[in-house]
Amino acid sequence: MAISFGLNSSKPLPSKKCVTYRSLKSINITSFMKDLGESKLCLDAPTQLDSLVSCYNNTLSSVLDRHAPLKRRIVTSRAMVPWYDEEIKLAKKERRKAERKWRTTKTTADFNKFKSLKNHCTQLMRKAKCSFFSDFVKENSNNQGTLFKAIKGMLVEKNAISFPGRNETALVNELGKYFVQKISNIHSEINNEISSNNDGHVDPPSDDNEEYPGDVSHFDAFEPLSEDDVRKLVVDSHKKSCYLDPVPTDFLVKCLDVLLPVITKIINISLETGHFPRDWKEAIILPILKKSGLESAFENLRPISNLAYISKLIERAVYNQTHDHILRCGFYPVLQSAYRRYHSTETALLKVLNDILLSMNSQRVTLLVLLDLSFAFDTIDHGILLERLRSKFGIRGTVLSWFSSYLSGRSQRVMLNGTLSDSSDLNFGVPKGSCLGPLLFILYASKLFDIINNHSPDLHGFADDTQLYVSFKPDYPCDQCEAISVMESCLNDLRKWMIQDKLKLNDGKTELLIIGSKQQLQKLNPCHVRVGNADVLPVPIARDLGVWLDSNLSMSCHITKTCGAAFYWLHNIKRISKFLSRENLLTGEIRGQLVKVNTKKDSPEEQTVYKKLEVLIVHLDNLENDQQKQVEAL
Repeated sequence: MAISFGLNSSKPLPSKKCVTYRSLKSINITSFMKDLGESKLCLDAPTQLDSLVSCYNNTLSSVLDRHAPLKRRIVTSRAMVPWYDEEIKLAKKERRKAERKWRTTKTTADFNKFKSLKNHCTQLMRKAKCSFFSDFVKENSNNQGTLFKAIKGMLVEKNAISFPGRNETALVNELGKYFVQKISNIHSEINNEISSNNDGHVDPPSDDNEEYPGDVSHFDAFEPLSEDDVRKLVVDSHKKSCYLDPVPTDFLVKCLDVLLPVITKIINISLETGHFPRDWKEAIILPILKKSGLESAFENLRPISNLAYISKLIERAVYNQTHDHILRCGFYPVLQSAYRRYHSTETALLKVLNDILLSMNSQRVTLLVLLDLSFAFDTIDHGILLERLRSKFGIRGTVLSWFSSYLSGRSQRVMLNGTLSDSSDLNFGVPKGSCLGPLLFILYASKLFDIINNHSPDLHGFADDTQLYVSFKPDYPCDQCEAISVMESCLNDLRKWMIQDKLKLNDGKTELLIIGSKQQLQKLNPCHVRVGNADVLPVPIARDLGVWLDSNLSMSCHITKTCGAAFYWLHNIKRISKFLSRENLLTGEIRGQLVKVNTKKDSPEEQTVYKKLEVLIVHLDNLENDQQKQVEAL
């Protein structure tokens, strides 16, 4: 028996929201620069740094308000359609008019007219969309980042953070407390672990009190910058704006001829006095999802720091001179591959895998331990960092005072959908969105390399990812036991140092991979490595710096996953293939995945992998043929 019923429903109205904006395009840049040049900032600027920075922010804000006052308006929330033009607007208007007439008359003639106009409107939109994206790709053919964002936008991948039904002000305040509290909790855990020892402290490694070598010059004062130096900093920097900036960065660059003396003065006073401006110690946190497709939950969010533009110029000036000192004195850990020129994940992997392959050629087996740190940048203790800069890297005087000022009194506010949280004080860590943060972490964690060098395992590091490995002959069980003992002894000292220096080693996420030929692996006894309170068992595959490794180092797992990623893009690209050329799409996405794969066709496993690549290429050719047919049909 069929049941029929009717529902009286209507299409929900689009939501409306209030937006604020400025008519920046209407600003007369000559008049704007004239007002800046006649302001107190340029004619009689304060000489005290904090007052000068306040004058800078207030002056630029007031001049901007005069030339482009902030406006508010209520707008309907709709997805942006950049290819929508007047012709499409008129066509849709005629289509709606024909539809209303047909629904009134119900005649075949009016229906055919409506259908014709509907098809015409669809063709116009498809043509406009195709033309827009084709032109966009041509204009940005050398900018893979911009192309990637455009393609993801066309595929409508939804990664927006949404907490329906939550009051936004209460939400951002709760989120701000969460980001700060999780770091405080880690420090509490570390302090509890220290207190749980019988003597109430953790014995430092024997080389912990190593002093700065006396025969190398100290770094106790910065060199002042010329206006040409500052102009180069601006030209070489990313022009990203922050909520804290008084004017958009690209607009500031247009006025650089007027503002350059002021910016140079701010930077040089900061360097000369060893003081970082108070107004620029605050960061705006923009939370993003850690991975695409995750649900909106606090634990799935990664805080990204946004800092004022001029503050990052000061940081860059400090970074350049500090980097030169560290490089000149040879203080960089040789086997730390992060944040330095000619060092990358690729160079780190080449070193580690080359060592393991050489061991395999010598009929040896390798224990590879991949260490995982929890919130490494956020848990740094400022007092320990400053002492390490002084005692180990020879940073003294005004330079050390500057770093002390830079680290102290920092705060952050969370911004979500335009709503700001209350300010939260930061007692630990270094800013992730800064250029100094990575450098300071490398110097802070440099003791890790000193500790491991006192033990047998080899190591290589990339930022907070550390690989420890030791090789042995599997023919004798005692050699295996000795290798495990050596690794556990090293890890034990490493954990002691990390507890002392307020770093959290995530025992549960530490991975153990045993690598060797099939014949040599068969000689091993079952084993595990003790890390803290966790017994780490061997895993068949593990991801190291973006590359999947297996116990035979065949790379077949990595190639399979790379092919899977390429097939994923292939599936999605099929939906938008009519809008973009094969060359740009496949080079940017599919080929970009395949360039990571370099294999030979010697072993049966490698032949299987190669066949998968051949299947993928066939799919790419089929996609090209489909596009060609669509072009011919048009």
